[in-house]
Amino acid sequence: MGLTSQYLRYAASALFGVVAGFKCNVCYVTLRGEKGRYVAVGACEHVFIWDTRKGEKVLILRGQKQEATQLRPSPDGLSLAVGYEDGAIRIFSLLSGESAITFNGHKAAVTVLTYDQLGGRLVSGSKDTEVIVWDVINESGLYRLKGHKDAVTQALFLTGRNLLITSGKDTLVKWWDLDTQHCFRTMVGHRTEVWGLAVLSDERKIVTGSADSELRAWTVSYINETEDSEEPRLKKTKGPAEEAEEAEEEEAGAEEAEEEEAGAEEAEEEAAEERILTCQRYGSIMREGRDRVVTLGVDRTRRFLACHGTDSVLEIFCVLTDDEISKKMERKQKKAKKKINRQEEEGAEQEEPQVEQTLQDEIVKVTNIKASSKIKSCDLLVSARGELRVVVLLQNNSVECFSMAAEPAQAATVQCTKSCRLTLGGHRSDVRTLAFSSDNIAMLSASAESVKIWNRSTLQCIRTMSCDYALCSVFVPGDRHVIVGTKSGKLQLFDLSSGTELDAVDAHDGAVWSITLSPDQRGFTTGGADKSVKFWEFELVNEESDTQS
Repeated sequence: MGLTSQYLRYAASALFGVVAGFKCNVCYVTLRGEKGRYVAVGACEHVFIWDTRKGEKVLILRGQKQEATQLRPSPDGLSLAVGYEDGAIRIFSLLSGESAITFNGHKAAVTVLTYDQLGGRLVSGSKDTEVIVWDVINESGLYRLKGHKDAVTQALFLTGRNLLITSGKDTLVKWWDLDTQHCFRTMVGHRTEVWGLAVLSDERKIVTGSADSELRAWTVSYINETEDSEEPRLKKTKGPAEEAEEAEEEEAGAEEAEEEEAGAEEAEEEAAEERILTCQRYGSIMREGRDRVVTLGVDRTRRFLACHGTDSVLEIFCVLTDDEISKKMERKQKKAKKKINRQEEEGAEQEEPQVEQTLQDEIVKVTNIKASSKIKSCDLLVSARGELRVVVLLQNNSVECFSMAAEPAQAATVQCTKSCRLTLGGHRSDVRTLAFSSDNIAMLSASAESVKIWNRSTLQCIRTMSCDYALCSVFVPGDRHVIVGTKSGKLQLFDLSSGTELDAVDAHDGAVWSITLSPDQRGFTTGGADKSVKFWEFELVNEESDTQS
């Protein structure tokens, strides 16, 4: 037996500096009996629960090795389903923070997670183009639905019927009958990828978002059960003439028979579509953004609709009730009558006005929310006090919360206010340099906008200082000052006790790529993009600072 090689195994022990990872979505969760106060975000392989009122991290749902890609809270608010990059799904209890259920069925990253109304079933979609329905109570998979040709972008249950709607990057929207586990209808009215799908409050209309500035609305009409029992008999029965024709075609050749069978299957599928529902194009809602839809979602009541693209603007729409629509149509009718009366007074003959109801009369725009950076995900929640709360996940490692009055009838006077912003404890851009203090107590991290000093034991940020684009850094002997080399060629000296910049020296003509202390701890050496290496010495001066480079 040969000799075994021994090596040191390194394992991650802590994660800090992450407020929210932009590869995962953000969602409101119910914790300690409160709604609208706590939000869940993905943070690499973990999930963080943040208290938006205090700006503190209250719970960590610890993952394993794969990054979290999708979050979805259960309808009862007691658990949270988390999808990972390797296709695994884990359900965590928000009371204990432990994971008791794990589902493994996908081969690629999970992109969609949705509960049904009661929370007993969970549907998941993935980049492997498959849709799986899971039984949460029995902790088992029910069935796998195959039909999409690209990644699944959204999956929604219909409350009143045992149906499922899925959308994908293959430009298709599919309707699934969960009683028979087959796709009975495919909507092909999109030219590009379908990035968002939402079902409105009455489940009679669905809205889809694609790669353009148009939100397409579709009306859904369900066939009555009495018609279902009669139509199959009429469409499936074949007369003697048809049977004779089929016999002649079989004698003519195998190829013609195969074509006839394919045509019969298509006719049977069309008949099945008509037996369940019909879906027709109703209208369009134009967005202000010109890029693709990134997130298209509704609140729990399906009354408010939110969408955003790759920019920093979130658009909020409201679905009006029947009473609000009727009042709006009455006002439009009165305006039309006044216009005709005015024209008749001028001598022109006019017919009775006919005002038709359009999609713009049913869905109105409430407001636009401007975030401080590009938006990656959003979630809506209507509180018990009638207040609409919006949380947005930004690309720069931060989360912002907004609130507004949920009164669409006064859309012109609706004002949206920023209630909180989660930014502490993380950089807004990529970290470029790290350094430890000599006593191993503090650690430095620097990015394009700030220098942060961390306590290594508690992992808390104890100091934040603004700087230029940092590339390298070092602690000055004594651990009371730090030196940062920047992209512009400057050396910046900071005092840690006061958190201020003491001095800035033009060291190199290009970027300062590296910096290191001398062996005698009396100076340091820098290397820059100007192909030069420079040696520096520390010197005591009689000014406000004790040391200066």
